[in-house]
Amino acid sequence: MKKTDFSINKRRLKYGSFATALTVFVIAAIVLVNVVATLLFDRFPITLDLTAGSIYTVSDETAEYIEGIDVPVSITVLATEESYRSISAYASQCAELLKNYTQHNPGITLRYIDMLSNPEFVANYSQELSNGDIIIEPDDGKHERVKIVSLTDIIVVQDEYSYYLGNTYVSNYGADRIHTMLASYGLIQSSNAEQAITSAIMTVTDSNPITVSVLSYPGANESDVSGLTDLMDANGYVITSTDIQSDELDDDIDLIIIPAPKIDYSTAEITKIENWLQGGGRLEKDMIYVASVEQGRTPNLDALLYKYGVTVEYQVVHETASQRYSGYDTYTYQDIVTENEDYLTDVTNLSRPVVVPDARALSLRFENVDSTYSCEPLIASASSAVLKDMFDDSEDWTPADSEQRGSFTTVAIGRQKKINQDTHISTFTNVITFGSDLMLNSLLTTRSSFNNGDFIISMLNEVTGKSEGITIKPKVVNSGMFDITEAQNRTLTLVFAVIIPVAVLAVGTFVWIRRRHK
Repeated sequence: MKKTDFSINKRRLKYGSFATALTVFVIAAIVLVNVVATLLFDRFPITLDLTAGSIYTVSDETAEYIEGIDVPVSITVLATEESYRSISAYASQCAELLKNYTQHNPGITLRYIDMLSNPEFVANYSQELSNGDIIIEPDDGKHERVKIVSLTDIIVVQDEYSYYLGNTYVSNYGADRIHTMLASYGLIQSSNAEQAITSAIMTVTDSNPITVSVLSYPGANESDVSGLTDLMDANGYVITSTDIQSDELDDDIDLIIIPAPKIDYSTAEITKIENWLQGGGRLEKDMIYVASVEQGRTPNLDALLYKYGVTVEYQVVHETASQRYSGYDTYTYQDIVTENEDYLTDVTNLSRPVVVPDARALSLRFENVDSTYSCEPLIASASSAVLKDMFDDSEDWTPADSEQRGSFTTVAIGRQKKINQDTHISTFTNVITFGSDLMLNSLLTTRSSFNNGDFIISMLNEVTGKSEGITIKPKVVNSGMFDITEAQNRTLTLVFAVIIPVAVLAVGTFVWIRRRHK
């Protein structure tokens, strides 16, 4: 009987065991690298954005600013992540940007909450909230300094459709519906998500924000200046309101806006404003006065402006050159005439006109010189303009009847300066006068073809001493790009980080066992 040889080939066992161990080590290393890489990509901005314009990552300027924030910030999206991303390609891009913010600063946290399933969370806020809103606030649990970025804030549309983004449409139909409608009709031009989110973060983390108060007066029927306040709000100003008759002007207010009251203030309100502008002798307070052709005579307010060298005439600017107006000869195209280049920091194209409808002319009694009181014109009409009495309602009047022709100032700044005798440091009170309330309409302040918005915010940032903002170019998002949902992302992660490595390990083990028993 032949004996079976059970002897072991030690050389074969040695190298077979080594090969098996090496295979197991390599597979384990691959699994570990996948897991660690997944964690790192989620935590740090080390992903590679190959899209045109890097639409899924923040700009270098934003990244530098975000990395320098030392205040914990909470970002809450009122939707599940999957439902938010499914709204549109622009919402999906916004979700990627939000993730990118958290990667640049561990103090920024991001969460998604379904507001319908969590009414107790929504009850913590006094603001009116809608599905898809992004709540940005300091992560201190107080809910005091809150900025809301809606679905209409993260997009840019063509100028002729910009009215859909206004307060009227959004309040009536909801930002989520407006966004969905604009996206479905292909009317969204580019993404404004990075600008809106960064601006909101700047606002809630600013340790010394500029506080603005819009004054109201009983029965005054003031003009709507929401185009101005929305512009300031989007650039980090804190907007409040004050009843000038019953409320005091708090010292923590930095700038007040008088929005073209149709009746005059009493001497008591004028005195209140004058005392506040003096800041207890420090100055360092600013005022915006908005005039309108709808106003009657306002001698008390006129006297207040006169102290700072500005007179709002009861004369309306009409244009005689057809290329300098649109439709009506009072709907004028005017020019920025300031000589202060610091007012133009954020104006990208000086060749664009400023649209100034129904403007009252301004007269300045001080020169633009370094003295206690000074005045400077900021915007003026072309030399082809004429003036018409604001109260002249004759139907047969023509520009040829006017005896006043030339260039007329319609926006100006009057300034009072005080020098501290001990420190020799100058402080100022600035009074900015707009001769037209309609030039502050959101349809004009938001249109990129006009300089209304760019110049106003650039000038105000300089006058108030507000830190310079971040200029971010809107990004075009191609909805045809390869994009995945959160569920698909989790599936791919599971496949490549777990299933494939485990399958490779299983196959390798099976092959080793087969070879071992041959």
